[in-house]
Amino acid sequence: MDSVVDVVMSLRCGQSAEETARSILQRPSVFVDGLDKAPAEMAEASHSRRQRAASLRRLSSNQHYAPTISIPSPPTPAEDCAYPPLSSATSSEKKCEAGPSRPSAPAVVPRRPVLSRRRTSKKEYVHPYLSGNFAPVTTECPLTDCLFEGTIPDEFAGSQYVRNGGNPLANSDLDRDAHWFDADGMLAGVLFRRTPQGTIQPCFLNRFILTDLLLSTPEHSRLPYLPSIATLVNPHTSIFWLLCEIVRTFVLAMLTWLPGLGLDAHQKLKRISVANTSVFWHDGKAMAGCESGPPMRIMLPGLETAGWYTGEEEEDKGVDEKVDKSSGRDQSKGFGGGPPIVSMLREFTTAHPKIDPRTQELLLYHMCFESPYLRISVIPPSRSKRSHLPTHAKTIKGKPVRGLKQPKMMHDFGATSTQTVIIDVPLSLDMLNLVRGKPILHYDPSQPTRFGVLPRYEPEQVRWFESAEACCVYHTANSWDDDGKFASSETPTRGVNMLGCRLNSATLVYSAGNLLPPSHVLPPPNCPEKCQLYYWRFDLENADTNTISHEFALSDVPFEFPTINEDYSMQQARYVYGTSMRDGTFDAGLGKAAKIDALVKVDAETLIRKGKAMWSQGKLKAGESVDTRTVEEVLSAQRDGSAAEDDAIKIFEMPRGWYAQETTFVPRQRRRESSEPQQEDDGWLVCYVFDEATGLHPSTGEVLPGASSELWIVDAKHMTQVVCRVKLPQRVPYGLHGTLFTEEQIASQKPIDPSQVRSWASSINLADPFSSSALGSSVYSASGKAATSKFKDGKETYAAFVRDPIRIGAWWIKRNIELLIA
Repeated sequence: MDSVVDVVMSLRCGQSAEETARSILQRPSVFVDGLDKAPAEMAEASHSRRQRAASLRRLSSNQHYAPTISIPSPPTPAEDCAYPPLSSATSSEKKCEAGPSRPSAPAVVPRRPVLSRRRTSKKEYVHPYLSGNFAPVTTECPLTDCLFEGTIPDEFAGSQYVRNGGNPLANSDLDRDAHWFDADGMLAGVLFRRTPQGTIQPCFLNRFILTDLLLSTPEHSRLPYLPSIATLVNPHTSIFWLLCEIVRTFVLAMLTWLPGLGLDAHQKLKRISVANTSVFWHDGKAMAGCESGPPMRIMLPGLETAGWYTGEEEEDKGVDEKVDKSSGRDQSKGFGGGPPIVSMLREFTTAHPKIDPRTQELLLYHMCFESPYLRISVIPPSRSKRSHLPTHAKTIKGKPVRGLKQPKMMHDFGATSTQTVIIDVPLSLDMLNLVRGKPILHYDPSQPTRFGVLPRYEPEQVRWFESAEACCVYHTANSWDDDGKFASSETPTRGVNMLGCRLNSATLVYSAGNLLPPSHVLPPPNCPEKCQLYYWRFDLENADTNTISHEFALSDVPFEFPTINEDYSMQQARYVYGTSMRDGTFDAGLGKAAKIDALVKVDAETLIRKGKAMWSQGKLKAGESVDTRTVEEVLSAQRDGSAAEDDAIKIFEMPRGWYAQETTFVPRQRRRESSEPQQEDDGWLVCYVFDEATGLHPSTGEVLPGASSELWIVDAKHMTQVVCRVKLPQRVPYGLHGTLFTEEQIASQKPIDPSQVRSWASSINLADPFSSSALGSSVYSASGKAATSKFKDGKETYAAFVRDPIRIGAWWIKRNIELLIA
């Protein structure tokens, strides 16, 4: 076995196969060692090897690690740089498909202590979205200077790139139901700080988003409070078990309201959002979003958590402001209203709001379990920024949209300068599904995909358009009115156009939870899995019929996580950027995870124009693609130089072993002295990347000690060059959505009362008299460890109870119930 490891390590270190064979042949005894051993000795050795192999699959350590605050030192630059080239490779380098050379690896790879798996585990593998670089990090890193290579563009000076993603704190039970979309939100940011010397110094930090759920999680909790999406979607989950999960969540939430605990109002669990999906900016506020609650405000550049944003008025209304009151609730009270639980459900808000680049209005929708299920909100900017608002603009909060028969799983929507597009896919999120014998989250391929098009301020005028084939659309790229520019609301548009990422199945919902997709969620017969950049046009000219005049895919290249130059949002943008992969598509598969190893640039305007011409000639039908090339075909043309300069699809190929995350487009600033017009694609793509070849154990896939991620800045115009690489002090797990906050935005943040800023000091563990965390330690204890108490024995507990019977009794009840079900 050792010789096999030597062979693998020799090949990984760049040694040729011939040299490796020659070195092995010099040690023939390696292969015959043991042939002369007694059968009993050989059996014992075989048993020992099986035990070691089993230990790689199932760890038995009971040690757990906390999100302690540590400052890792930036690594020193190596003489033999293991980085891929900053510019496009030379002809000789292009021949090497294995990528850049790497430093020699040690013969014995050290193992990283990880969160333990229970001995009662029945699984022989770790959840793909809880392992590798999907595994959570356990430290919060303060603002730390980073090494970098290349040139940081001046446009990044003073700005901060922030990405959101799930990072479970209660993670000791790795056999639990888990889903990629679960887990507590964690922000990872790189601040491009200006130095007194006039240079730009990148600095990294990461922070948990301190939601009600996170601060209420007891230190001895093994499982997250909320049922996993994997539990909700699993068709084999019994109704009894699901009800138990719901009751468990309710009981744990109500325990924080137990009389006698002495908790402050902000320490009681009021909202269940984990705020783990996105980050965005509106009107002086940076916010993090998730569908299970309202946005959470964060402060830049420290990424502190500053409380929920529920749409409540922050200033007195003037006589010139129009407020829509048709929803029947006091608009000053925000998105919610009504009894506590109903109000909490009404606050469920999309994680993908739209900000009008001209009027600066914030467009939102709210999906909940209460009829009519869907509501929309339109929030204007501050009074000083309303010069571009139309005369008929209104402030809308929670106004209903009619037409849905049951609550749906909606993740994104479209918006033009005059219209809003609601996407009603046949993926229901309905408690009543249990009565129908279906999972709460259920996909019905027999139902059509519907699109609701409505004027921005008049949701009662919604028109529903149907596409015959069922599909899922999780992200839209852009939407615009027919003229391609900012349309006037006084002149009705003839049609609405939308680009989005269309999946022809619902397998992603299952594979992201490591579940085997049932047959009814698979693509249509004789059709492979597809995730494509798709175009729809909704004809609004005829008021009597609702027709989708065009619907087709722009390309066969797998495409997700779209981004554009936001200056062209809500008008016809020419270019759309996204992520892809050389092999497979975003549905992944059981035991695997979807990983991004290609970044794509699509000339959408050219392909749409070509597609419309083919459509009118009868050469293109719904569901078919304008460009039928695969990723490998596009890359092959790029490698051999046969690709056209104006090719509608350009792909940036990641080096082998490297994987990226969602990108954000950063436009180049136009120079005042320049007479040339600003080009839409003149800018950069920024994203986090990770090298699995050096950061993960080659056999087990575990994260190695010292593994870290990088932030890359890629030329977005030519898609061939990495202009800068920032070496981060720690790893950034594969996550979801991010954005770049500009220097002007950071400087113009609205101030907030310091008492509203949350900290770990508000954690319920520090208020628990039984918790060791209440002793004043500066280290926050991780959830999932064995329960400990400041009281040594029952006598000390009884003495404390005699001194303060109400408080100690209440905490004793809470703690013991949690030990049973948490």
